Parts: sequence; C-alpha cells; structure tokens
Amino acid sequence: MLTTLPPDILAFFAVILRGLQLTAQSVILGGVLFLLGFSRPLAPRLGRGVVAMERTGLGWIAKGGFALVVVAGLSIFANLAQLVAGLEIHAHDAIGADFVQWNIIMAVAALALAVTARMAANPAQLSSLALLSMVVLGASVMSSHAFARVDEREYYILADALHQAGASLWIGGIPFMLLALSHVSASKDRLMVGMRFSHLFTGAVGLLLVGAAMLAWGYIATPGALIGTAYGIMTGAKITLLAVLLFLAAMNRQSTRSESLDKGQFRLRRFAEVEIGIGITVLMIAASMASQPPAADQTQHQATIMEIVERMAPTRPPRLVSPDSATLTQVGMERSAATEVADKMWSEFNHNWAGIFVLAMGLGAMAHRMGVGPARHWPLMFLVIGGAIILRSDPESWPIGPKGFFEALADPEVFQHRVVGLLLFPFGLFEWGVRTGRLKSERAALIFPVLCAVGAGLLLVHNHTLTDVKERFLIEFSHIPMGLFGVMSGWLRWLEIRGDGRARRVAGLLWPICFSMVGLLLIFYRELP
Repeated sequence: MLTTLPPDILAFFAVILRGLQLTAQSVILGGVLFLLGFSRPLAPRLGRGVVAMERTGLGWIAKGGFALVVVAGLSIFANLAQLVAGLEIHAHDAIGADFVQWNIIMAVAALALAVTARMAANPAQLSSLALLSMVVLGASVMSSHAFARVDEREYYILADALHQAGASLWIGGIPFMLLALSHVSASKDRLMVGMRFSHLFTGAVGLLLVGAAMLAWGYIATPGALIGTAYGIMTGAKITLLAVLLFLAAMNRQSTRSESLDKGQFRLRRFAEVEIGIGITVLMIAASMASQPPAADQTQHQATIMEIVERMAPTRPPRLVSPDSATLTQVGMERSAATEVADKMWSEFNHNWAGIFVLAMGLGAMAHRMGVGPARHWPLMFLVIGGAIILRSDPESWPIGPKGFFEALADPEVFQHRVVGLLLFPFGLFEWGVRTGRLKSERAALIFPVLCAVGAGLLLVHNHTLTDVKERFLIEFSHIPMGLFGVMSGWLRWLEIRGDGRARRVAGLLWPICFSMVGLLLIFYRELP
C-alpha cells in the first residue's frame, strides 16, 4: 500500500505535518510557560480567578497534546511511506529509522502529557507536564537536521533546542496571555498580566535568537549561501517575519506601561492575534526548511547575485500572448530545447496575467476605500484567477493535457496549484459579500484575511519538482517576496477589521498596497532571459 503513494506528494504532506507538529508543540510549551511563569507564581495576586484560568489553560494543553498525537501518528505514516515508496525499504526496516523512532517517542509523550493535563489537580501534575514537554521538545530536535549532522552534532542539537524552545515558548505563550487577560478586569491586573508575559517572552526571544545565530553560523556560514540557496532565502523570509513580530512585540510592550496608552489592552490583544498568525507562518517556513538541505551543503548549486538580478530585473514587457499547447512538452516526450522554452513561456503567460488581475484588485480595494462605489465588486476577479489556475496552470493535465484530473494530483506542484485555485473561490465570494453588504458579520469579513494568509503561506512552502536545482531556486526566489507580501496583506486586513483607532487606519491603508505588490511581482515574473 505504501509503495503506491507518490513520493513527491508525500514530501509535501510531510512539510505540512511538520508545521502542524511545531504548532501543537508550541501550544504545549506555551501552556507550561503559562503555568510555571504566570499562574502559579502570581496565584496570590490573581485570587479565585486563577482556578478557572488554569482549568481552561490545562484544557488547551490537553488539546495540544492530543493534536500532537494525531499529527505525530500521521507523520510516522508519511515517513514510512516516503522510505518505502522512495527508497524501496521494507516497512519493518523503515520503522527502525531514527526519525521514525523519535516521532513515536513524541507521540507517546504527547499522549501522556494530554492525559496528565486532563487529570484532577495533584502535586505532581505540574512537574510531570514540564518533564513531558521537554521530552516532546527533545524528540522534535532529534528528528531535525541537527541530529542528522555527522560533524559537531552536539553543537547543532544545542542550537536547535534553543531555537525551537524559544519559538515555541513565545508563539505558544501568546494565546495564554490572551486567556489571562480575558480573566482579569481591573486596570492594574491587566497591566500586570501584560508586563509579566512581556518579561517571559523577552527570555523566549533571547533563546530563539541565540539558537538562530548558532544555526545560521553552521548551516549557512557565508553571504553567498544566504542569498543563493533555497535554505538561505527561506531563512531570509523567516528573518523578515521575525522583524515584524518583534515590532508588534515592542508595540505591545508599550501597552503594558500605562492604561492610558492602550485602554483595556485592546491594541495589545489585536496585535497579539496578528502575532499568532504570523508566528504560525514562521513555523510552517521552518517546517519547509527541514525538507531542504542546509545551505552549507549546497556549495555546487548556489546562484550568484548576478544570476538572481538577471532573473528578477524587469528588462522586458509582460508576456500577454500564450504559446500553443501543442508546442509544450507532452507526457512521455523527451524534453527538447524548443519545448522547454515553450513551457517557460506558458508559465510566464499565466503568472503575468494573474499579476494584472491581482494588481487590479489591489487598486480596486484602494478605490473602494476612497469612496468609489462600483469598485466594491473587485473581489469577483478572484473567481477568474481561480478558474485560470485550475484550468491552465499545468498543461500536461486536464483539461489541456492527456493526464486525467485525479491522475495529475499525484504531482505535488499540480496538487498545490489546484488547492490554491479552489481556495480563491470562497476567497472572492466571501469578500464580495462583505464589500456589497450581503454578509455583515465580522466572522464573514475575517474569511478573506485568513484565506489570504493561508494562501500566501502555501506559496512560501510551495515546492517545484524540477531536477535543475539552480532553476528551481530561481523560481522559488521570486515566490518568496510574493508570499511575504501576501501574508502581510492578510494580517493587515485582519487588523483593519478587528482593530480601532490609528492602528486600524494604518492597516487599512497598507494592506491594499501589499496586495498590489504581489500583482506587480507577478506581472514581471519571468523564467526566460
């Protein structure tokens, strides 16, 4: 059974599962931080409310543990399938692989942790949760690049442990800060909650940065590797989003100084929501990086700055005329120079026209904000793009090529294109309903920013199945800024809907600009000189 599953699609699911594992792990470690660093030490000041607060917090930890059990179980299956289908290893032998064994340990520890969190309060509960969370963290580290290193393995294990611990405690602790704020009402108590978590998160960020610096020193080492490899540019994407998170954290720290700066900690709560969303995106990027060889191991396939500039510079107009599908590489045909050029022209045509529509939507959103009534229908253009992606993105598959609809889904690139195309339909319809007043609830309005952030996140972990490592990198290099602008567009729109005052106005001005930047990048996307 395992040998029938396409290795490429298994690799894509393995990335998604790794991201979900890091997310569930963050909930667990963030919850333990909440208990050890907040609710227990400050119980005398919190009074009777701490009981209900801890009960809810323990419930979240238990849910995180059970979720991790499911994700780890699916990861074990995906890993076994990759070994059996990709390397033709017998299933019994594959179970003995180190990363499979560590996933099993993680699942067992997560189950024990979830059961412990659901038990009645007892003196050993907190220490047991702390110990089991460390086992979960250790198993995660031991199933990463760090344990696979032959040289200086202890250095990389320590670096990855610090990095993962810091990220998990910070991102996973934010929901518990919001939980604590929801259980206090007095102004001084809200300030106390904000300040306490600010101090805890400062320590977590310190761990994260120290671990990141150590990993960058070993895995990247040179500026050329940072710029010229997939691992390097993914690191750059993480750094960019980390800078945004640190900015939001700095703004939230200001909110903890005085109630007059942020009445009711309203801005802090809204910024924290955005931090959670961007933080999960960072975890998904980290999961994608785990599937890439470290930059230091790619010395033979690094792209130079000149190659990157040559690819990215808008030296010619967009390609608005499509090549004939008969000129493209067909199934079973050996790729020739002519068909390879036609394939790239096809891809450029699709990207460039998508960019025109995305830019038009961004400008439409700006016009609607300025009071132009008919511009409110701009979200309907999502339906055009979604249909085009499903029908035209992959010329070898239905309805253009000979591959059937379901047969083509075995290719992870086709699968991802179809998923993104389908996402655009609810994407556009919900936002159109909001813009035209057909949908008035806040939840309906939040569909657009959530799907925007999810779609951009998929773009950031998007895989291409090219054998030419450098060409694959150059394509991915163009996708990274699109994904970053997409993520920012989604969460700025979220802040416009959920925020108030100056933060809402600024977010409302910025998100259409970020959206339009995605369009501009698509318009000038190219694969040919």
